[in-house]
Amino acid sequence: MAGSTQSWADTDFVLGPLVIGTIFNAFIYGMCVLQFSTYWASQRNDMTIIKILVGWTFLLDTFHTGALIYMLWVYVVDQFHNPIFLTKVLWPFSSTPIVTTLTSLPIQVYLSWRIRKFAHSTRVFLCLVLLAVAQASLGFTCSIAAYHIPDIVAYRKLVPFVDAWQVLAVAADGSITVLLWWYLSKSRTGLKNSDNVITRVIRSTVETAAFGAFFCIMDLVTFTTLPGTNFHVIFAFPMGRIYT
Repeated sequence: MAGSTQSWADTDFVLGPLVIGTIFNAFIYGMCVLQFSTYWASQRNDMTIIKILVGWTFLLDTFHTGALIYMLWVYVVDQFHNPIFLTKVLWPFSSTPIVTTLTSLPIQVYLSWRIRKFAHSTRVFLCLVLLAVAQASLGFTCSIAAYHIPDIVAYRKLVPFVDAWQVLAVAADGSITVLLWWYLSKSRTGLKNSDNVITRVIRSTVETAAFGAFFCIMDLVTFTTLPGTNFHVIFAFPMGRIYT
């Protein structure tokens, strides 16, 4: 009886977070789709690079959300009568760090370029890009290593890589946010309309960075302290959508 209870507990801790994470990701994806639709319907005269960046993030978000739904279907429908299968790691699970970094890296590079425009400093730009590339490299490393790990119990081997990746991601996002806040604050003109726009941009930047940092930290904490469970995916799955 005790063994049966433990089995159900393990199922709850493995399958439950997968369901929550997938649903939560789909919810945030829906918000992103609404933003994408509003952006394209507005027919803004933005630079081509911005339009490409928006399209790129939309494609990645759509691909990852579809892949996670497929993964959930395999776990809860195709393998419904095979609880042992829950310990197996499917490719949408392992690919999450790569998709996240493919979303975050171009955004971080673009924002770093914007900071270069404000700061007139190539050195600042290169330092930020180096930090962004470093965190992206570790994200790729996490996914590549994950593809060679057959079950969730052995995922503990990835703790050093995931911890380093998330620390660098927080450092990159934090640095970009602080510098954007600093240079935008210095650009105030004293004109009410102009300053109101700058204030909204600063608030949006800080809020986005705060959400991103929170998800990175919670992913790090849950992955490190709760081995053998999937609680970390509640924060890992939608992380790319948070950047979007």
